[in-house]
Amino acid sequence: MNKTNFTKNLILHIRYPWTALVIFILWLGIAILCMIENYSSDNIIILTSISGIATLILALIGFKG
Repeated sequence: MNKTNFTKNLILHIRYPWTALVIFILWLGIAILCMIENYSSDNIIILTSISGIATLILALIGFKG
């Protein structure tokens, strides 16, 4: 990994910790929900797709600047 790329990623996580935390909680919640409920693979694919779209929206809003 390039040192400048690593530094940019580190700055993003330090500069925008709340956005990163919200995205982490979103994916952790989806993982726990899939673990507790016995979803079929179709439902898991739908949940993952919706979570991916939500992550993209949160990242665009949260990391804006």
